[in-house]
Amino acid sequence: MITSCAINIFLLRTLFVKEIILKHTLEDGTLLAATFLPEYGMNLYSLKKGEIEVIDQSTKPLFDERLSGFGPLIGPHFFHRKEGDIPFVPDETIFPHLAHIRKSGSKEPFSHGIARYVPWNYTATETEVSAHLSGMDTYHGMTLAALEGFDFLMTFKAHITAHGLEIEMHTESIGRPSIAGLHYYFALGDHSGHVKMKCKNQYGDKGQWRDIPSRWLAPSGEVNFDLSEESDYTFTPISSDFSGEALLTTPSHNLKIHYKTASDENAFQLYHPPGASFVCIEPVTAKDPRDLKQRKNTLFVKILPY
Repeated sequence: MITSCAINIFLLRTLFVKEIILKHTLEDGTLLAATFLPEYGMNLYSLKKGEIEVIDQSTKPLFDERLSGFGPLIGPHFFHRKEGDIPFVPDETIFPHLAHIRKSGSKEPFSHGIARYVPWNYTATETEVSAHLSGMDTYHGMTLAALEGFDFLMTFKAHITAHGLEIEMHTESIGRPSIAGLHYYFALGDHSGHVKMKCKNQYGDKGQWRDIPSRWLAPSGEVNFDLSEESDYTFTPISSDFSGEALLTTPSHNLKIHYKTASDENAFQLYHPPGASFVCIEPVTAKDPRDLKQRKNTLFVKILPY
C-alpha cells in the first residue's frame, strides 16, 4: 500500500524537475517555445506561441496523480493491456501514481506504456532534444522490459524551427507488437472548438467500426467534429503516402497537426471527455490502436499553432 506521504513526496519532487526548453522564432515573427520534462516520460509540459499556451495547463492534477495530462507519449503499448499480459510489479512504492490506480480498481499500472513513467536518456541544444529509452534500461533496479512485459527500443527527437515543432519517434519491440504515438492535451478556449480531418467513411469505437454520422461531416465531405460532443474514437485519414492532417479551431487559437508514417498502419485517435477543457488529437502508428500489428514503428509529426 502506498501512503499519502509517498504521494506528497512525489508531488514535491515535481516542483524541482529538470526542464528542457526549446525556442525558435516562427515565420510570422512570433516566438515558439516548447518545454519538455525528460525525467517524467519526456512529457511536453508547455507549448507556447507568444503568450498563447496550447497545452492545457489545467490538466496538472492528471499529471500529479498518474503522469497523464500536459503532453505524454504513447508506447510501447496502447492504453490498457489484457490482464494476462501485465507483469507483476514487485515494488509498487517506486511508482507513487499506483496508489491512485489501485484505488480506482484498474489492473493496468502503466496506461499507454512504460515510456511515460520513467526518465529518458537525452541530449539537448537550444532548438533540439534527442532521447532514447530501452527495455534494458533500469529503474530502481528493475529493467523496463520486465515492467513492460517485452524488450523494446524507443527514440524521440523534437526540433523546433521557423515552421513549428517537429517530432520524430521510433518504437521497435521484440516478442510483441508495439506502437509510437503522442497524447498531447491541447487546450480549448472557452471549452469549445472543432477538429477537421480528411478521413475514410468509418471510424473506430473501441474496436468496433461504424459509419461516420452525417452531423460530423462538413459540406466538403471532411470530418468537422464539434467538440461539444465527447470522443474516444479512431479516424483513418485518406492519403496515398501514409500521412494525415488535423486542424483544431478554438476561440483563442488554432493548431495544425500533420503526421507521416512508414506504413498504412496509422490513424488519429481523438479523445475528448464530456465538457473537458482539452482535446487529445493523437497521431499513432496503428489503424486500430487496440489491435497492434507492427514491431517497428516510425512517426513524424509537425505541430504548428497559428
